[in-house]
Amino acid sequence: MADLEHPAGHTPSGAGRRPYGRGEFNRALVVNALIKPLNVIVLAAMLIAGVLLGVFAVMIPVALVVYGIAVARTYFDSDEADAVLARERAERGELEAATPRADPRAFAAPIGKLLGDAFAKQGRINEAIERAELPYGEVSAEVDRFVAAIEQTAGRAQLLFEALEDSPPSPVEARLKELRATGDPAKAQLVDALEHQLEVLRRMETQLDRFYDEMERLLIELDTVRGSLVSVSASTDAANQEQLAAEVRGLREEVGAVAAGISEAYERPDPAGA
Repeated sequence: MADLEHPAGHTPSGAGRRPYGRGEFNRALVVNALIKPLNVIVLAAMLIAGVLLGVFAVMIPVALVVYGIAVARTYFDSDEADAVLARERAERGELEAATPRADPRAFAAPIGKLLGDAFAKQGRINEAIERAELPYGEVSAEVDRFVAAIEQTAGRAQLLFEALEDSPPSPVEARLKELRATGDPAKAQLVDALEHQLEVLRRMETQLDRFYDEMERLLIELDTVRGSLVSVSASTDAANQEQLAAEVRGLREEVGAVAAGISEAYERPDPAGA
């Protein structure tokens, strides 16, 4: 059974395609059984009959028992379960199609590749959960949040990439060296401005390089999670789901640390702390 952080025109989805967890599927089955037209009609007919025959008080418990039996039969009916699963999957597919996500092609090549890899790994994990019919909705939800965090961080990294492309550090460094060689006191403020600019650009370079390295590492870790899913495909132990979900949650927190580092690249250090 996520503004300034994203290239114009692209908004990350909070979630990708996510299969049912066991609890979600069970709730859908219960709701389906409770509101199935035939079951409701039987309940209503018996209550109306009780009113017409003047035995409404007596008919209420009888009607509820009959309704309960009908609900139970519907709940355990395999054909009904298949119909519910097909309907809910179709609705989820429509929701996914209507939800925009960042286009990797809108980013610089190295950033777009990492983002595309994240989407691909997300899809493979969700497919593994669905094909194995694992009740691992919590793991899937954490993977979706992890990829959404990567989308946000990729948007910030794109800003770094564009800023460095517009103002590469090398020309700034060359101009600074040229001005220092003159020893002209009148150029002191210009030298200060260039020194600060170069400092910021170097920090931006460092953070962008860190983004590349950390994203590559985190995606490898995500592949490990997928491998763990496959290896426990025969198990529905809740502890397995909690452990894997915690692992993905830890990866998402590391993405947040990378994003914070990118933001700090734009901040001027406090001279008092130097």
